[in-house]
Parts: sequence; structure tokens; C-alpha cells
Amino acid sequence: MAPLCRAGATPAGQRRGCRARLYHHPAPDGSGGEIGRARARAVRLHQFGQSGHPAGNAMKRLILAALLAAVAAPANAEIRAVFVGIDKYRFSRANPETPEANFRDLSGAVRDVGTIKDALRRAYALDLDRELPGQCESANQVSITLTDYCATKAAILQAWNRQIDASRPGDTVILYYAGHGSRFIEATGSEQASGFNSTIMATDAREPGALAPADILDREIRPIIDRATAAGVRVVTIFDSCNSGTATRNLDAEARTAPPLLVARVEPSAPPASTGNLGAYRVHLAAAEDGQEAFETGGVGKRGGVFTAALAKALVSQPGSSFADLAVAAREGMLAAGQTRQTPHAEGALRATLGGDEVRVPIFDAVRGRDGVNIIGGSLTGITAGSTFVLYPSVSAALPGTTQPLATGMATVVEPGRTQLQLDNPVDLPGRLVARELVHRFETTVPIAVRGSDPALDAALAGIAHARIAPRPQIVVVPGPEVTQLLSPRGTVLARLPTPSDPAFAFLLDRALGKVARVNALTALAGRPQSGQAELCIQNMHPDYQPEVCPKAPNGVRQLALNQPALIVGKNSAAEQRYLYVLGIDPEFGITLLLPPNGALDDPIGAGNILVVPEGQNISPDAPGSYRFVTLSTNARIPAQALEQTGLATVDREVCLTRLSRQACADAARARDPALVWVSAWAATLTLAEVK
Repeated sequence: MAPLCRAGATPAGQRRGCRARLYHHPAPDGSGGEIGRARARAVRLHQFGQSGHPAGNAMKRLILAALLAAVAAPANAEIRAVFVGIDKYRFSRANPETPEANFRDLSGAVRDVGTIKDALRRAYALDLDRELPGQCESANQVSITLTDYCATKAAILQAWNRQIDASRPGDTVILYYAGHGSRFIEATGSEQASGFNSTIMATDAREPGALAPADILDREIRPIIDRATAAGVRVVTIFDSCNSGTATRNLDAEARTAPPLLVARVEPSAPPASTGNLGAYRVHLAAAEDGQEAFETGGVGKRGGVFTAALAKALVSQPGSSFADLAVAAREGMLAAGQTRQTPHAEGALRATLGGDEVRVPIFDAVRGRDGVNIIGGSLTGITAGSTFVLYPSVSAALPGTTQPLATGMATVVEPGRTQLQLDNPVDLPGRLVARELVHRFETTVPIAVRGSDPALDAALAGIAHARIAPRPQIVVVPGPEVTQLLSPRGTVLARLPTPSDPAFAFLLDRALGKVARVNALTALAGRPQSGQAELCIQNMHPDYQPEVCPKAPNGVRQLALNQPALIVGKNSAAEQRYLYVLGIDPEFGITLLLPPNGALDDPIGAGNILVVPEGQNISPDAPGSYRFVTLSTNARIPAQALEQTGLATVDREVCLTRLSRQACADAARARDPALVWVSAWAATLTLAEVK
């Protein structure tokens, strides 16, 4: 539904992705689709709330939000998988014909395949294929396994595509890889916006004199994942290889790594027209962050990847957990085993569970310190003083909304990058926490107008503090006999809600206007006094395009073509290095994090330098109208995904995504991670664009 769509989504470290479209527009007549289901659930909750249950209004609203957000997975949704493990490489140093090779064979990658398959069988009862003695390939209807010399580039890509083609909307495909990983350097110098280009190495990689490399480049993986999500298929990539934070392994503790590969320019593949349909998403779990090595340890017959061992243990001990909690559990398992030289990386729809839907709620990482509980996020990520949060020990505990929280608190001190909570009652808390926003206190109001008269609508508006009747409205509310429309001042339909008499109406109107208020708060950041500037240039590709040159926009509004790639260049104009974040706001008030997306952690940009999002990683607006782009520049990282939300027509919880895989504390016994740096300097700019 969100008109802003990134043209080149990535699974493994390519770090760029089109935001998943999780919902369709409700039925035009208001009787079916999401609204119809929401009405039925709301009626049940309405009756439940009138039965004398002691739950307060806030809790009932929270439960209602959970019911409205639920989008059931298909009844017969299936999980398929491809497992690749490579110890023996055709052109490694072990081959007498290639003694000059600069990488060695591995010893534990094939064993890792068995480890992860056994964990998935135990945790999810998957009927995975069984490896045959002496054979390097096996398969059944659920999974395909390729090891050693069977795992050629052609075979791997064929297996991936085969499993995707066999899947239907709502199904999940797991792509597991254990082996060498590397980076490639394009001869033209083009690189990812994050500064890295990654590969995984098939068994036939690095053949001397080969015309084409048999490394699988990240830009080759991207269109495969895009094709899957465009068809409604969820994709989970798990790579136990070095540099897999964007996609080696490292003897005693041996790294799974190989030297960089020099290749000619890689032309970006044409992406599908849309990605992330029908609730599809992608998740990437990697053995190591960018620039780190992934290690394998153990004696003869027991060798294996440190990350795979920890993840397998987490899968078995925490079946049904969110990907965020699995990533944290894997990290804690690695620390407990004494592995401190690699940090697992996780990005994507981390609030989802394997085979389950992505549940979107306002959740932030939080840490316990000497000064109390601090949320990793502040005013730059939409938090306001007076908002109420509930604390949980994990993401999985926070997602349902009905789990007993550890504590409740109010945001009292809100800084740009952190928020201090005042707890309602003193309580002993673990070092790592997850804070879920329960009640948001809006600091601005949305000017609206109402066409027609309806007592139920008047009553609903009386209970919404962040809306006011004004002569120059942002939103026009038009009640009707079967549906209530939310219009733009130009008359464009932004959303259709039930009639005001419907039990779900007041809640849905409150959330829709809340999304408008959040957009207003985000754009208002660009008007605050600040030191330094963040600059953005967005334009369609043309023959004379130069990333360093940004042509002037007529009347200050950029003109973009419908369904054409729009290239993004950010510039740090501050005197010191900065982190850059670009958020796009579509005509329906949806907010998409464009740079960096999917929970990725890009490096800071030097003073005066630019950050170019390469071809194949750009955006492609697929609906006409007025767009806005907010560029944030900060001296420390912020969970910018907390600002994302769907458009007004989407029936879901108040979407407020954040990167959940950040390891706030080394383990549950530690207090605040000393590596955390709070924001002390920031800037914001607003760029306008018209798509025709």
C-alpha cells in the first residue's frame, strides 16, 4: 500500500530494501477486508469491556489494537528451505592445481548444515530432507541440501529459485549458507551506500582465468529476494560466513574469509514493480557484523561455526520466539562460550516469528543504568514527554500485548537520542529490557474539518485530544451511511473507516489522526534551531547525472516521474562526521526509512562528504502526489526505524518500528553498555517533491 517503494531490496547485508507492503486497502464499501474483520473483533471487545472486567480503558485500547493489527497467516502456510554448507572448494589452496590460491578449505561448514537442520526439526517439527551417506545433494518436498562440490553457483541459485517458485503467498523460504564469504570491489569504484559489497562463495568460486566470478554477489541475491516478496513469500536468510553482516569464516578458531574479489561493474538488476505484497517480509541473520570474521571451532568431527551452534541452541530453547530474541539469545550464547571477537548481525522484520506474521507495535530497546531505565530513542524518534511505556524482558514477551509486564513508567526526560523513564513502582529489573509504548502523548494537534453532522462522530472527536476543528484543515472527515472517508484538502481519499456508530470507529479515527500528528512532528524537526546542516538531493536518472551536482528545484519542489527510479544523495555539511537518515513521507502519511533501511547500521559520513545510494538501491514512487523527505544528521546512531508507519488506510497498530537487534547490554547481568553514545548534536532538513 505504501507508495514509496525501494527498487532494490536486499537480504544479506546489501542493506537496502523496499519496505514490505503488509496490508491491502479495505473494501470500498466498508463491509469487508480489514475493516470488516476489525469491526467483528471490536464488537467482541466492546462486549468484553462492558462485562465488568476490571481492565482500564488504556489496557482495553491496547488489546483492541492487538486485535486490529492481527492479519492471519494462510491456514496452510508452509516453510521451505535450502541449506548450503561448503568445506571443500574446487580452487582453494588444497587443490594441487591451484597452490597459489589465497584461501583454504574449511572443516565445519557441512556439519553446520546438520546442526541447523536438527534444530529446526526439533523446534518446528519440519520434515526436512535427510542427507545421504557419500552424497553431496539431497532433497524432498520441503528442503534442498547442497554441500561441498555439489554447491556450485548455478546449483545454489537454481535451488533458491526452485523453492521460491514452489511457494505461495504466506509461505516462508529459509536460505541457509555456511562457508567462505568475502567482499568484492567494482572496477568502476561503485559501492554500496554502506561502503561494502559482499559475496558468498560457491564451491566453484575463484577459478583462475574464469570469465565470470562464481562468487554470488549481493546484487545478484537482491532481485531473487525481491521476486519472492513481490509474490507474497517471506524470506529468511541465515549466513554463517565472514562479512555476512552485509553477506567468511575464520584455525583453532579459523575464520571463514577470503580476500576481496575485483570484478567489472555490476549492472543493477531490474526489480519487480512492487515488493513485500500480501504480508511478505525479509529477515537476515548473519554470523558477523561488517568487517568482522566468523569463526569455527572444535576438534576433528566436532568442528562447526560458533554462530550456527549458538543460533541452533536458541531455536531449540526458545521455539516460537521473534527473530530479534533469537538474535539476542545467539549473541548471549556466543559470549557465554567465550566468543567475543564476532557480533551477530540481524536486520529486517525482526518482530516476526519463523512462519508467522510480522507484528508491528511501538517497541524500543531499553537499558538499566545507574540513573534508572533509559530508552534507546528520544525526540528524534518520536518519543514525547508524558508518554507511557511498559517494560518487558524480551521482544517476544512484548509483542502479544497481553503478557504481564515487568514494570510501567512515564517518559520524563526526553533528549534527542534517549528517554528516561520514571517507574510507577520500584522494581528489580534485568540489564536488557524492551519498552513498548502504551499511550502516546501528542504535543501537536491536527487541523480537521467535518462535512455533515453525526452525534457519534462528535463524540469520537471529543475524545481525541490531538485533533481540532480548523478553517484550513489537513484532513476532512466525511461520514456516510456505510463508510466514513478521510480526505485530503484536494479531495483525495486517504482512508475509509466504518460508520461513526461502529464500535471500532473511534479507535480507528484516533489512530489515523495520530499518524498525521506523527508526520507533523517529524517535519517540524526541520524548523528547529540547529548547528550544521543535513542536505538531500533526490532526482530521476538522466544522461548528465552527477551525484555531486544537485540541480535547483523549481519553486523549491523536486519533480519526480511516476514509477521511475529516483536517486538519493545525502551530504554531511557539518564540521564533524555524522550519521545520515533519510525518511520519505508519502501522500497517505506513510513514513518509510529510506537510508539506511531494514535496521542496517551504516557508518558515519565524514565532514563535507556525500553518501550516494547506488543504482538498484533507489526508490520508485508508484503513486502520484506530494511527497516529503526528512533528512536527519546526528553525531550518534538513533533507531530511526521507530519513525516508520503505514499510511492512513492501513488497519494496524500505531506502527513505530525500531531496530530490535541492537545488543544494548552484553548480557542480562550488565547495566548500560558503555559503547552506547547518546545524541548531543543533530540537524534536520525537509525536501519537497511532486510525483507525476
